[in-house]
Amino acid sequence: MARHRDTRADLVQTMARLLRDQGFTATGRAQLLAESGVSNGSLYHHFPGGMEELAEAALEASGQAVADALRDALDGAPSAAVGVTRFLDIAKGPVGGEACPGCPVAPTALESPIISPRLRAAAARCFDQWEGLITARLRADGWPQDSVAETASAALALIEGALLLARVSGQVSHLANAKRAALSLLAAPRREETAESRRGRGPDLPDNGRRA
Repeated sequence: MARHRDTRADLVQTMARLLRDQGFTATGRAQLLAESGVSNGSLYHHFPGGMEELAEAALEASGQAVADALRDALDGAPSAAVGVTRFLDIAKGPVGGEACPGCPVAPTALESPIISPRLRAAAARCFDQWEGLITARLRADGWPQDSVAETASAALALIEGALLLARVSGQVSHLANAKRAALSLLAAPRREETAESRRGRGPDLPDNGRRA
């Protein structure tokens, strides 16, 4: 007996790939239907809002896939720094001279402020989710609360910037550079002695005073 085809999943998967490769504006309905093998009627059955609604679902699917990979890299690493470098290795894509695919959300995210508030919001949710994962790992590593948000934002900017440069230039050396920068940025912070601990210890005394 033939297995029932999940046409909704086929649409989302195909749209996610097209958004990664060429963005939303360059993706036409005819291309989507031809490459997914799904009918126009099925498209509007699953997504009454048409291409924009499907693109939103595709961005969410891509965002979740990235989140899963980032979470696995962070959870399996001894520190946030190592986790980010492992994620960059995953994001580099297949070996063998193929170009870095880049971030699957970025092409649409970059054009979304001009073409679609709905897709802009969807892309922003993806970035927020990824930054939240880095934030959680930094907290687990014992980072000071007042520096966690800033550092997580910088780490995500480092990842996204490296992926963009690697894809546009075709030079994966940008990812290697980003890995070294991540190890520096996310090195365990040196804990500063608090005023309370200094008061509890008492005033510093010269050496002769300590021997009195």
